[in-house]
Amino acid sequence: MSKGKDAPSRARRLVRANDILFATIRPTLQRIAIVPDHLDQQVCSTGYFVLRPLAELNHRFLFYWLFTPAFMDEMESLQKGASYPAVNDSDVREQFISFPPLVEQQRIVGILDEAFDGIATAKANAEKNLQNARALFESHLQSVFTRRGDGWIDQPLDAIAVIVNGFAFKSGDFSQNGAAKCVKITNVGIREFVCDSDGKLPAHFMREYSGFALRSGSIVMALTRTIIAGGLKVAVVPEEFDGALLNQRVAAILPRENLVSPSFLFTYLCSQNVVDYVKDRVNTLMQPNLSIVDLRAMPTPFPAMHEQRQIADRIALLRDETQRLESLYQRKLTALDELKKSLLHQAFSGAL
Repeated sequence: MSKGKDAPSRARRLVRANDILFATIRPTLQRIAIVPDHLDQQVCSTGYFVLRPLAELNHRFLFYWLFTPAFMDEMESLQKGASYPAVNDSDVREQFISFPPLVEQQRIVGILDEAFDGIATAKANAEKNLQNARALFESHLQSVFTRRGDGWIDQPLDAIAVIVNGFAFKSGDFSQNGAAKCVKITNVGIREFVCDSDGKLPAHFMREYSGFALRSGSIVMALTRTIIAGGLKVAVVPEEFDGALLNQRVAAILPRENLVSPSFLFTYLCSQNVVDYVKDRVNTLMQPNLSIVDLRAMPTPFPAMHEQRQIADRIALLRDETQRLESLYQRKLTALDELKKSLLHQAFSGAL
């Protein structure tokens, strides 16, 4: 790799404007940056390899080259370490870069700069639209429970639902050869069920622990790490987990259907009201654990049954539309990322 004899390594030292910083720890995260003018002569911390191209290599040409799949694939193959995979300085030094005359480099950089500016704008718009779609859904969901009409009443959750605490199965009970599925905290995502399974229980457990068997459509909530960065961990058990046994630190919430509809109750459990209730009762600075006592005592508002069904149907339609828009914007973001890769491939294979 062309750097010049005075090119700095990742040791602590001053960097210059237009130096390129390349993170050697987890390099595939593409933590690569050009030092701006206002940080000229600042100290660079350890963990970064500093690239300072010779005069015949345009610094932005090198910057773009570092993002190419070929270079990133090579860095991935050279990573060492499980917790913090990293590449050595020598791994970076030994890479070869082919480059055309400076005038051609500048032409390619000009094309990439313009194209990537356009892609960045398009991505920002898609991400904003994605956030707006989610915000609209959340706003409508919250309004249901803040603008109640006449006839709503409040009851503790355990007055309108049967709440079952999971059984403390032993880790040694699980195996890849087991027959009985089990719902663990890892299966409870944010408003969605995660169907991954890292082991099953013996077949005879289905009979011995039948009191902990779940039916599809049951609502489950994680009691450990109840709230994570993305929201509250509550989900509905799908068909493929019908009959699965409930593990410890997961609660099953089974509505008394003469009082509250399952779809309405799940809608409420997805609301900010519940998030706020849980936050007030867990230590978010440590591992947030919700007690089964607090879950059972949670105030739960609900109207007459016909209004519950109307609300649940309306929210379901809005959720479907929001998910359709999210899928559309995510596809756009993926397509833009693929376009960047394609442009980089063309630029460094002589096709641009």
